[in-house]
Amino acid sequence: PAQAGAVQSVPADTALAQLYGASCKQCHANPAAGAPLTGDTAAWAPRLEKGMDTLLDHSINGFQGMPPLGLCMQCSEQDFRALITFMSAMPQPAEGQ
Repeated sequence: PAQAGAVQSVPADTALAQLYGASCKQCHANPAAGAPLTGDTAAWAPRLEKGMDTLLDHSINGFQGMPPLGLCMQCSEQDFRALITFMSAMPQPAEGQ
């Protein structure tokens, strides 16, 4: 039940929520897709260990089953960072850091 709730969640930022809904959610809220589910900290942990730069590279250039740009052609690097942070349930940095 907790995992189902996490998969249903969306970013608080409206613009980010639109990007998530249009691109990321198709795979990261669908257990059959094989992507780490939004909010599944256990699935995201080994990916986060590789570092944000690696995750960003995989998001932009594609990796294994993930298509380049995650099919979000309008996403900026900042968008990808924010989406990765949201989906992985990573603690967000304080303002100004």
